[in-house]
Amino acid sequence: MRNKIIKRILIGFLALVLTAGVYFLGFFTYKWSLSDTEQELLKILDAYDKHYYYQDPNIIDTICDAILDDYSDYYTPEEYEAVIRTNLGKNVGIGLSFLDDTNVISEVIINSPCFKAGIKAGGTVISAVSRNMGSTGENIRNFILDLSEGSNVTLDIDYSGTVKRYEVKKQTYNQSYVTYKNAEGTFAYVDNSTSMELKKISDDNLSKSGVGYIKYTSFNGKDGGLYGSVSQMKTALEKFKLDGNHTLIFDLRDNGGGYMDVLSGVAGMLVEKHEDRQVMSITKDHDGKETKHYVGTNYYSSYAFEKIYVLANQNTASASEVLIGAMLDYDTKGVVSIVLDGHEKNEETIYKTYGKGIMQTTYKYLDGSAVKLTTAKVFWPVSNRCIHGVGVTTSTSQKVLNAENENAFEYALSIIE
Repeated sequence: MRNKIIKRILIGFLALVLTAGVYFLGFFTYKWSLSDTEQELLKILDAYDKHYYYQDPNIIDTICDAILDDYSDYYTPEEYEAVIRTNLGKNVGIGLSFLDDTNVISEVIINSPCFKAGIKAGGTVISAVSRNMGSTGENIRNFILDLSEGSNVTLDIDYSGTVKRYEVKKQTYNQSYVTYKNAEGTFAYVDNSTSMELKKISDDNLSKSGVGYIKYTSFNGKDGGLYGSVSQMKTALEKFKLDGNHTLIFDLRDNGGGYMDVLSGVAGMLVEKHEDRQVMSITKDHDGKETKHYVGTNYYSSYAFEKIYVLANQNTASASEVLIGAMLDYDTKGVVSIVLDGHEKNEETIYKTYGKGIMQTTYKYLDGSAVKLTTAKVFWPVSNRCIHGVGVTTSTSQKVLNAENENAFEYALSIIE
């Protein structure tokens, strides 16, 4: 019972924070306008601040952790500024990802300082030296994260016994959300002095006639033009069309989602058109109130798709799963197939997407801080299916396939006629 009371008080605290009028009311008017729960909380917080021995310097984070789900969060002004910058498609760093608990490079992010320096995945970072911080110990990743923006760092990387040295700077760079592969090679978005361009980055090609491949990393990138992921997708699909392709392998593996407005734009290219104002998804809040979200300007018919294979895995989540739902629900011509990668769990191979069918909304405050809260469940537009906690599996639709004994990309290639 005590825990329930405390949780009720803390929820009242969040309700207090979300009340916009707090900033404009006089103190006494404000205080007496609060509910009994909110006044009870103020008493506790006041006593905590004045008398509590074990004071927590991160009390706000502690409160949020106590009452919020894993998808909700509180941001300080500095943290929220970083979130906004990332959502626009601007990252700060050097552009390396590592395999778990190792210094082995798993990915070099396209258009990052490390990408431009010529660093490749597969190497092992054996040392990192910065004039600002000296030399690293074993934890290369934390060393790099702790560098301030603008810091230069020297990396020694071991590629199968050959050590190469690279000089890079931790800085802001524009993200390439889309990779396109055709018979010529692999293309991605690389910035020059004034804009982003779709450029060939390697000779790794797709030799299957009439087939193009697009990998889309997240439903972020809200900036204008080719700095935004919607425009990057559209330009890649225009190249797909000009190449004379009619079969698309669309890779959403490890795409953890993003924003509804970005999703709407991407859906306009990949969801079969049935009407001018077409529902993409439906959200329902805790009171049961429904909100319809619509497919953006629809270009689907202009690409003359004969087949679309969507690749997904256990990290395909949220907006990715909403897009899959809309593609399946409106696919009346049998164009769409979903191909699932398997992952091992308790000595069993599991084929499913992540299973996130809830939506978050972010509320910003006058001091620049913000709170992100889960505000609704998400349902597919025609089947009214919510995949939260379940994911997309073969039981979802006959159009969902398991990539048995090989990865989803190779499996999709093998079944293309």
